Order: sequence, then structure tokens, then C-alpha cells
Amino acid sequence: MLTRNLNVQQGLVNGAFGQLVRVIRSENDQHILKLGLRMDNQASARNKRRGASESDDLVYVERLEDNLKQRGAIRRQFPVKLAFSCTVHKTQGLTTQAAVVSLKKMFEPGMAYVALSRVTSLSGLYLLELDETKLYANTEVTAALQTMRQASVEDMMPLLLLRETVSRPDSLTIVHHNAEGLPSHISDLKSHHELCLADVLCLTETHLQGSFVAESLHLDGYNMFKRNRHVSYTNFPQIAHRSGGGVAVYVKNHLKVCEKQYLHNVTDLEFLVLKVEAPFPALIAVVYRPPDYSLRPFLENVVSLLDALGVMDCHPVVCGDFNENLLLGGRKPILELFQSRGFSQLITAATTDKNTLLDLVFISQPQRSLHSGVMRTYYSYHNPVFCVLSSSLS
Repeated sequence: MLTRNLNVQQGLVNGAFGQLVRVIRSENDQHILKLGLRMDNQASARNKRRGASESDDLVYVERLEDNLKQRGAIRRQFPVKLAFSCTVHKTQGLTTQAAVVSLKKMFEPGMAYVALSRVTSLSGLYLLELDETKLYANTEVTAALQTMRQASVEDMMPLLLLRETVSRPDSLTIVHHNAEGLPSHISDLKSHHELCLADVLCLTETHLQGSFVAESLHLDGYNMFKRNRHVSYTNFPQIAHRSGGGVAVYVKNHLKVCEKQYLHNVTDLEFLVLKVEAPFPALIAVVYRPPDYSLRPFLENVVSLLDALGVMDCHPVVCGDFNENLLLGGRKPILELFQSRGFSQLITAATTDKNTLLDLVFISQPQRSLHSGVMRTYYSYHNPVFCVLSSSLS
């Protein structure tokens, strides 16, 4: 049995079992250099063998050194120990195909569970001295489980439950998500169970640089539009030259869409504006406000953006991460600006891990919104938000 963690990822851990098969000695046969072990878990040997050839199925263990508490004392020994059995505590983290487990001397809550869950299948488990009273959990754990709020399907998968509405030809599903780095999370986006339902997927904090977009950043079935941070600022070089930020929009490739690239007086704003012509006309803008971007210049540029959207004769939807927490008390200058322009804000629940509401969806015709809410994700500080629009006023 190993008595040290030699390589946790490869399963060479304290408590792993093997059989001593080979001893490698020095040329003069005076010292043992290595021990060759055939591990019970052969996956450990296949992953990586210390000093083994490709045809060898052994794990080679070298002598290790430890400094003892006594000054100047050093212990040199092989981290192995003769063992025909092993304690439950020693086997934590161990996985084996078969084990004989005695439940006679279980004395801690959860201890029996640790012992019984070491095997990969029920057929490999052999029980001795079964005592059901030894199978119990910590009372505090049981009490905590009873007080936990049960997660609802509506909270965890709101768009999947609306699949029938989302798939209607007269509806348009818009999702905004602060991705916290598109290159580092593109695989997460591709495998997310609900993001693929978006007709228009708006992203902030893409962290893209340069004009080239790697093939890996494209989504199947979507066309991509982007605007990086460094081209978004004229009067704020300290922001423009900083990494991060940026916006992008993925649009289902069956939708007819055009990008509105140049808007009058909008010079210092990370934004993107698209006009969808079909299945029905929709003007969609995505905006990102860095946390340290002061309100006055930001609001001035948002006013210019709203002025430009207003002359396009199409009721707009503006979504993004505005870094204004609507769940906090006090004035909300960004919300107040949009409301003064006739917009309604659709998202009411927290959108971040710290229970803040930063990711917003503003709509000029709220009666077109069939559904809206917050989705769930496992990889980002921000949760996506969505709205499903109808072609007709409800």
C-alpha cells in the first residue's frame, strides 16, 4: 500500500493498493534503487509510470526523503507499507473494482458511506458484519437538507419550458450574457442547454482583440458581429488601451439582419446595433459599461445612442451589462434615463452570484414581450437574461 500521494491525478495516492513485483538494485547490488508495483487499479499504471517502459505495466517508486523534527535527522524510505487491509479513513478518494468491507467498527456519521462508495459496481462489493445502525448521516447535515429550498424547473430551465413559444415563426428570442471572456468560455456557450435557443445572442465582455476571429469562436448556425473595446473609445484612451470589454452578437443565419455601424455622436461606448428585418422588424442594441466608466460621459453617449435609434423608425430593444445594481437603494440614473425615453426594464431578479441586478433588458414596447427572465449558468459570475418578443402587440 502507498503511504504518500505521489500523483493524485494519476491515482497514485495514499492508500492505493498494489503488489510488489520487481526490485531494482544498484550495479554493485548494495542498494535498492526502485520498487516496481503492479497496482490494483491498472488505470494508474496506464496513465504514467515512473521510470517504466511503454511495455511495462508497473509503477516504479523511488526512495523519498523526509526531514524529521529532530535537528539534522533525515528519514529515507520507500513510501510503501505491507497491508492486507486498510482503514476507511485511509481509503478516502480511492476507487477500486472490488472491496471487502467490514461495518463492525464504524464510529462516525458518513463513515460507512465512504467505505461502501469505493467500488465501481455493486457486484464488486462484499460486506462483512452488516449492521444497519452504522449507516447514518450527521444530524446537522440532515437538518440542513430539510431546510434547503427545492429548486424549481422554471428557475433552472426557463427557456426550455418555453420551447413551443420560442419555436414559433412569429416570435424572436433575444438573450444577453456577460461571458467574461469569449475565448475562454466558447466551449461552455456551445454546450449550454438553453443558449442554443436564442435567435439573437448578445454578449458583453468578449475580451476579443484585433480583427481576426478564430474559427473556434464561430457558432454553428449563427452569423457573428463584433465590436472590440479598443475601437469603441475616442476620448478615453485609458479604457481603450486596457484589455477586456468588447461586445458581440450571434444571429441565427436564417434571419435577415444588417449592422448599423456608424451612429452620430456615439464616440465613447462599447455597443453594437443590429436591425433584424425578418421574421419581423426589430432593432437590437447591446451595451457594456465598464465598472469604472463614470456616469456623466456614459449617459451622454447613451443619449446619443437612443437619439440615433429613435430615428430608425423601429421600436428598439437595448440589453447589456450596465453595472448599475437595480436591487440597491437610491437613485438609478441609467434606469431613469431609459424610462424618460419610454423604455421599460424587463428583468427583476438578480443576475450575478453576489445577488446584484446588473444585466438589463430595456424595451420600448413592453407589450411585445411574451416572456422574460434570468437563465442559469455554471461558468460565469453573470447569469444570462432573455426576452421572447412577439411580432404583434399583445
